[in-house]
Amino acid sequence: MTTLPELLAEHGEAITRAVLRAYPPVYTARTRDNWGFDLSNLKRRPMGAQGDAIRAAAVSLQLHRGTNVVGEMGTGKTMIGASAAYVAGFRRVLVLCPPHLTRKWKREVEDTVPLAEAVIVSTISDLRRLRFDRHWPLFVILSREKAKLSYHWKPAVLRRPDIDAGRVARDERGEVARRNCCPGCWQTVLDDEGIPIDLAELGRRRHTCDRCGTPLWQADRNGPARVPLADYINRQMPGAFDLLITDESHEYKARGSAQGIAAGTLAETCGRTLTLTGTLMGGYASTLFHLLWRFSPEVRNEFAYGEESRWVSRYGIVERISRKTGGDDVIDEGRSSRRRGYRTRTVEKPGVSPAILFHLIGNTVFIRLADVATDLPEYREEVRLIGMDRGSGDGPSQASAYRDLSADLHAAVMAALATGSRRLLGAYLQALLAYPDACTAGEEVIDRSTGQVIGSATALPDDRLYPKEQALVDLALEERRQGRRVLVYVTHTETRDLTPRLARVLIEAGLRVSVLKADTVAPDRREEWVARRVREGVDVLLVHPRLVQTGLDLIDFPTIVWHEVEYSVYTMRQASRRSWRIGQRRPVRVVYFAYRATLQAQALLLVAHKLQASLIVEGEIGDGGLAAHGADGDNLTLELARSLAGGGEVNEESLEALFAEARLTADGAQEALDARDFAPEALTVLAGTGVRPPSREDWIPVSDRFGSEDGEQMRLL
Repeated sequence: MTTLPELLAEHGEAITRAVLRAYPPVYTARTRDNWGFDLSNLKRRPMGAQGDAIRAAAVSLQLHRGTNVVGEMGTGKTMIGASAAYVAGFRRVLVLCPPHLTRKWKREVEDTVPLAEAVIVSTISDLRRLRFDRHWPLFVILSREKAKLSYHWKPAVLRRPDIDAGRVARDERGEVARRNCCPGCWQTVLDDEGIPIDLAELGRRRHTCDRCGTPLWQADRNGPARVPLADYINRQMPGAFDLLITDESHEYKARGSAQGIAAGTLAETCGRTLTLTGTLMGGYASTLFHLLWRFSPEVRNEFAYGEESRWVSRYGIVERISRKTGGDDVIDEGRSSRRRGYRTRTVEKPGVSPAILFHLIGNTVFIRLADVATDLPEYREEVRLIGMDRGSGDGPSQASAYRDLSADLHAAVMAALATGSRRLLGAYLQALLAYPDACTAGEEVIDRSTGQVIGSATALPDDRLYPKEQALVDLALEERRQGRRVLVYVTHTETRDLTPRLARVLIEAGLRVSVLKADTVAPDRREEWVARRVREGVDVLLVHPRLVQTGLDLIDFPTIVWHEVEYSVYTMRQASRRSWRIGQRRPVRVVYFAYRATLQAQALLLVAHKLQASLIVEGEIGDGGLAAHGADGDNLTLELARSLAGGGEVNEESLEALFAEARLTADGAQEALDARDFAPEALTVLAGTGVRPPSREDWIPVSDRFGSEDGEQMRLL
């Protein structure tokens, strides 16, 4: 099989000429001086390719309503975003970011943009106090939680006695039975099938009376009195902001998420958007649809809000499955032939069509960490598959207890899947993923629909170290001898909380340990909290990866250990790079732990296989790479179940080779590009219909509220 470096070595010049003919670049490193953007006024000097990324983003901001910056973790996207907004001439900027990054944004803006005022807002009063009559740049920083959260609501119905044939009905306890009635027309609230709706169902979503249209819900006076700040800005402050910057924009990809809806509302209000992310795509075409729909007018013009399936059919990979197991599956038969039609369902598979790049190539800046800092230390990943304890005396061992639990659950789940039911999958997967690490607590899995125990495992003695715990202790002690701190990611921190036991075994080994949880410290104080622990001399920090996956610079922890498998590769990719960034002087080591011949190893293998589609979208076209799909929904669950049904075993060498190959492929592709004469074009970030930089007359004025998109200037890229 021909590798990407070999392909570029043989056909690189021809490929380059063909691409440049089809998409002449508007901005490249060679034409930077033609644009007149002066970065000398910035309070901080851009490093490496940061300057080109700032200018290119500024060009796109002047030409497009939506601009994207896709930067590898640690490339300085905060600085790039703030600088691009300033250089492009925007003076009233709204920043939407995760709650733990509000203080960082304020600090970065004040340290980068001259004369800028950065204000964190969390209430309507904060917004009302803003002054827009000043001439210097104003950056208003809003937490996505404050943008989306509204007041609590509760059902609003009349509880009237249930009277049948003139007699009051009573329940099984002898009390008067009551039915829920509309407060407007006093009629019983019924569902589509004419069945009365109970309070539990009314509390799941907001209902409206089918007869008179009266809302069957009301504000809960006992809850917080608040309004989503996104809605307030949209209704009360139209035109107040010139630009919306969304940080970690991939977190707004879900169709019905409150934060995604809030981000879309603010994008429409502000007119122009600059999205910043380190992981633009998750491997499935559907993960890009709602993200681009919210921030790209071009996508909204071509696709309606509910046309995700049409998007997937055009840009994704679709598998159609027809069941032919019995007569009930036949939905159509030929009248004069033996033709039969069967029930078919469509399932989206990982992967995208290269044509999806046409929605990104004209207004997206791609930047890698190697483009910013050429002297970064080595980044190395290791996979360690560890055998479970097989015991030496009486009683069940860790391995035998897991084997028995797995057999019982496997039989129950396969029986349920055979009937088309997936109700046991969630409990099945969580139990088998967690038990090897939480074997001292035992495990019991109950079928909630029947109340039957379908699998259990005994609690093992807690006065000994199990193999993965011993490996973690040995690694942490060795790293401390070398003067290196260790960051340990644990995904079970609530119901099956592993952190108390891990903290105890590490402390008993003589290590200084701290545990960071969601309620340990406020999100915007996490950076300061971690800094204090470092000053106090901590050796090991235990934390859920989602608490630190974005924004935090953890260069004091050059060794990262994944003690448990993380489902979302969005999270895995972000969290693995917390310490490999500008300012790091030590080699970074990332170690993935998993028990051999368990579901943990299977899950890690499946995650490792989903690394290719994001590389294509993010500009690193190759056979692999640590950029992949998070499989946040049922797809990973089903694939995991299928792999278990197949009974395959994971080979340690092959699994580690996947991660190693991914890293080598990305490095090899970059080296091949850098070695060619057209290396500056590797930094081409905007492509269009001509190489002439548009003049100032071509640009859309910042004050234009984009009432029309018919202008010729909108088609320059």
